[in-house]
Amino acid sequence: MLEPKHEAKDLRHGLLRQGGAALSSEYLRMIEALRRRYKTVLYERDWLGLPIVVLKAGGREEPPVLVTAGASGVEAAGVYAALELVMQVDVERTVYILPSRDPTGLHGAAYVLSEMLGEEVRVRTLDELRELLKSRGAEVVVDTPTLFLSMLKGVGFAFSEVSREGAYGTLKRLEEEVVKSGLAESLGEARILIPSQMPDVEGVGLLDRLMTVVVCDEGILTYEHVEYGRSIPEVEVLRRFVEGQELGMVIDLHEAVGEGFHVLLSEEPLSGESIIIDLVLDQVSRYGMQLAAQSALSESGLKALGDGVGVGKGRCGLIDFTVERAYSFAFFTGMNAPLEQRVRAHLTACISALNAYAIARL
Repeated sequence: MLEPKHEAKDLRHGLLRQGGAALSSEYLRMIEALRRRYKTVLYERDWLGLPIVVLKAGGREEPPVLVTAGASGVEAAGVYAALELVMQVDVERTVYILPSRDPTGLHGAAYVLSEMLGEEVRVRTLDELRELLKSRGAEVVVDTPTLFLSMLKGVGFAFSEVSREGAYGTLKRLEEEVVKSGLAESLGEARILIPSQMPDVEGVGLLDRLMTVVVCDEGILTYEHVEYGRSIPEVEVLRRFVEGQELGMVIDLHEAVGEGFHVLLSEEPLSGESIIIDLVLDQVSRYGMQLAAQSALSESGLKALGDGVGVGKGRCGLIDFTVERAYSFAFFTGMNAPLEQRVRAHLTACISALNAYAIARL
């Protein structure tokens, strides 16, 4: 039998080789392999019963650092990087790592439907997904040229065949339709799953990842809406953990459409944060990852402080929530880059930030 550390490495490489079609059992096996070697400080289950886990790495020095990933299943590179980071941490500081905030979203439409229906389901296209849902008695709520939404056993499935932005574009159309048609009240507090729809993006694919949203009084919320965590049980798990810790630094791993890497902050950086950002960008650049251009960040609505650095509230709910508590960063890789490069950029950025944090506190 493999030792847990070696087993976890083999599983992680297996997941990368499979890309967007990663087998659900492999992710779960890796979590269990890591739990045998590293301390589990939080273990909860999401709505489908998959584990939301916080692992403890590093030493005993405080205040601890928190690294999270996978707020949306369609942003998988951060999850892979967080899993490997558990094994790569080599600092005296305590580091808490939550590899996937939405483990169900990481598994894709076929897995979720198989679990819901109690039978093996195979769906490879949006048309197959639509027909399967209808054949299993799903209630079709919206069926227009721009949006399909149906409810099966209280869970929604939504997609837009005309969207060029994948799950992100479908979310925009879903928000518009729910507001325009007054569907929010009839949907109650429904959970809606939006397939990835990015077949050309390695590690994301078509139907292989899901973005989870929840309809509630505040609107359509994603797992990014940490301030409304009490409306979403999985987000409340994260809120409770953060509120129960005296954290020194928080890092949330994300992806964005494009090729470049950038650091996002909610507010202008403090001097200590600037030290960390400078080292992160230097090391990511040395690794070979392109930085997002200042002009591109400005065009996206951020206040650009230079290539690879942007400031703006509302883009990452976790760092908005923790900005008054700790040094808070979101790291974004560009989805157009190869998966291995995105994972390595995130891993490089995290290790650099952990090393720089000790200097920043002097």
